Amino acid sequence: ESFEPAEDPPREVDLHGLRPDEALRRAAREIHACRVRGMDRLKIITGRGWGNLLRQPVLRPKVEQWLRGPEGRRSGVLGFVVADDGGSLVVEIRCDGHPKEWRHRDPDDE
Repeated sequence: ESFEPAEDPPREVDLHGLRPDEALRRAAREIHACRVRGMDRLKIITGRGWGNLLRQPVLRPKVEQWLRGPEGRRSGVLGFVVADDGGSLVVEIRCDGHPKEWRHRDPDDE
């Protein structure tokens, strides 16, 4: 899945050090916060996964599965891309009722 990157850097949430269940709850809260604010992207930092005994990613695959699944879609996830050499995910979020231009509109121009 891919999408056109917006010009503004996305809001970020760092999930390092969280258990998978905590990380998924935190990601869901941040996605909701972005939707409320009319933000269409969120960067979720998971790390590459080399910090565990097996030296394999644990958190990112679980977050990816959640984003692709029914809970992620219900939360407003439209898609995501892997970024930072696998250390993060940039998520595209549906902003109900607010076209993308809404965020950038200058009231002085009206």
